[in-house]
Amino acid sequence: MLLILFTIIIVALITYLFVKPLIDNLFNYVPHEPKYIHSYLPIIGFGFEILKNPIEFIRSLYLKYGKTFVIYLGSKRWVYLFDEQTYLTKVIKSSDLSIDDFLTDILVKGLDINRKCLTDKKIQELQVKQFHHYLVGDELEILNKLVHDSLIQSMKFDANLLTNNKNKIVNFFDFFGEFMLFAGAEGLFGHSFTSKQQNTTPSFYKLFQDFDEAYKLCFMNIPFRSILYKTILHNRNEFIKKFSFLKLNNGESKLINAREELYRSNEYKHLFREYDINGLQASMLWAAVSNTAPMACWSVVDLLLHPQALEAVKQELNENISSSSILIYDKDVLSNLKIFESCLNESMRRVRNATSTRQAMVDTTIECLDKTKIGLRKGDMLVYPAFLKNLDPNLFGSNPYGYKYDRFVKKPNQAKAPSIMIFGCGTHTCPGRFWAMNEIKIFCTTVDPFS
Repeated sequence: MLLILFTIIIVALITYLFVKPLIDNLFNYVPHEPKYIHSYLPIIGFGFEILKNPIEFIRSLYLKYGKTFVIYLGSKRWVYLFDEQTYLTKVIKSSDLSIDDFLTDILVKGLDINRKCLTDKKIQELQVKQFHHYLVGDELEILNKLVHDSLIQSMKFDANLLTNNKNKIVNFFDFFGEFMLFAGAEGLFGHSFTSKQQNTTPSFYKLFQDFDEAYKLCFMNIPFRSILYKTILHNRNEFIKKFSFLKLNNGESKLINAREELYRSNEYKHLFREYDINGLQASMLWAAVSNTAPMACWSVVDLLLHPQALEAVKQELNENISSSSILIYDKDVLSNLKIFESCLNESMRRVRNATSTRQAMVDTTIECLDKTKIGLRKGDMLVYPAFLKNLDPNLFGSNPYGYKYDRFVKKPNQAKAPSIMIFGCGTHTCPGRFWAMNEIKIFCTTVDPFS
């Protein structure tokens, strides 16, 4: 009898979860809603397709349904709008749409950060000022140097290991991803903190990978996460604990120092648990590495696969670093490497899942520049899939996946290449974009595919 009752409950629950999106569509409908594409997986929706190959999956829906459509993902409605001008001129300027609450939810659900310390407007404003003050100018050059020195040391250490084990096979992205993780940690948190994280068990890099997975899980709203993903969540917490070893005035960057002092100040310390401070600092490292590391690896791969690009960058480096007194991490030198930067942009254009997102704070309607209207429910996530533009054959030729290393180099008497959106837009453009590009350039020259 109990088995029958349990079976009935499970069937009823699954049925409810399956029909819930349809019920929502029936009772919460707003005028001018885009086409809703139904998934047969409750809660998860199209999560597996998004995780497997987001670019090709969304591109297939765009080709089938047009510039706007709706899918369910993690119990949320995601409205895709492939209309850049409408997004830039209307969406990001609308008071009915914001991304702040969504970003807060990610930190709360993904990392268990206390919501109160994330929603204080004054703290938010001060953090933004810190980003724009400490990720440019002389401070940027200090970060560049620390990244460079860390990568050099990692290369020397692993060169010795590989000499003793010439048949060792490694995953390229993991091998160099770990280098980038420690380089980012060295730049932000200093040598003392970073050296303590090396040669630990489980490895700092393994904990970082699970920390990254925990972030992704919060998008899915999967029930029973604490049971199904116990190891990942445990390692997430272990990664966050590592930042309890951070000591102020011990080689950390001015950005990290300013964040610590802000969180621990008499005015705001009542909002933060020790766990919250460590979690926010861990998130800082994640933001610096999670996208930069794979993009750096792809950039090296593309250079190795395209000898003409490799030779052009090599020549540019020789022209700009003509003597030992000129340093590759000098911010002015890095900014002059236009061919190199074009190569990096071309790599990111082809592989980066670039999007920009806003959340509807109320039921609202967006009128596109072509006068079509898009109805949004409160809570809907509106996504501009910039990667569709980045792979548009009308803009980038009949083979948009092809690699043209000098595409973004300005040439006389030729039209400028179409713009690409890699680091977001508006007030939420990534404040660390200059450091990210510098890190990738430094990484590529340190790996030295030019020799």
